Amino acid sequence: MLKLSISIVVYKPDLEVLARTLCSVHEAVKTAQPDLPLDTILFLVDNSCDDSWSSRVESALIESFPPDVGLRAELIISSENGGYGRANNLAIEKAESVYHLVMNPDVYLDSDAVIKAISYMEKNESVGLLVPDVRGEDGVRHFLCKRNPSLLIMFLRGFAPKWLKYIFRKILLRFEMKDKDYEHDIDGVEFPTGCFMLFRRVLLQKLGGFDPDFFMYLEDADIGRRMLAVANVRYVPAVRIIHRWARGTHNSWRLRWVTIKSAFIYWRKWGGIF
Repeated sequence: MLKLSISIVVYKPDLEVLARTLCSVHEAVKTAQPDLPLDTILFLVDNSCDDSWSSRVESALIESFPPDVGLRAELIISSENGGYGRANNLAIEKAESVYHLVMNPDVYLDSDAVIKAISYMEKNESVGLLVPDVRGEDGVRHFLCKRNPSLLIMFLRGFAPKWLKYIFRKILLRFEMKDKDYEHDIDGVEFPTGCFMLFRRVLLQKLGGFDPDFFMYLEDADIGRRMLAVANVRYVPAVRIIHRWARGTHNSWRLRWVTIKSAFIYWRKWGGIF
């Protein structure tokens, strides 16, 4: 059997959304089983640091991800809320799989997403990280393949008024790789979406997982850049998911501040103002 590990990090989640996510993962793995026998373990990492929340998360896991042949789950209760990347690393360190999937708790997989993604990786050994076609619940595509961010790009996307974004629209469109055809595979994605990332586990562990300096935001830009140094990062539109995408940065000044801190950590590490 081919080993697959999955990590999902939660912090006081919407339990209905989480249950739907877990059910979609369960269905996608079971759909793959007849043609691609998988030994799958799901690590659900609870960053809530609250016993009452941990019990609710555990109940959601038990109800929505029942164990089966080659299908099991483990709840990891983090001792501190050290951020998204650090929490994922708790699962990555435990993984003994061929492939490791990192995904958000508000992502719903198409029933054939797992078999298509892993089958693709099996046939394309140069790919170290695969990212999918992402749609909203309305079916509209999200353009989430991006090039390496600069401080200018991060400012424009996070804080610039519409008139200033219009002036820099060509730069922003190029950043979102809209000069590429999203109906076909795209190679060399520098900044992959963090909502669904299928890694070759050996390469992911060699890279040391996520950089724990990033509490939240831009850890995906960082790991995509590091992965490209050792393997290809490819967008594969045949693999499809739905992402609810709450756009928290745009709705919360606290999360905007977190984004600003991550931007300066990224800039300090990689450089690039313009």
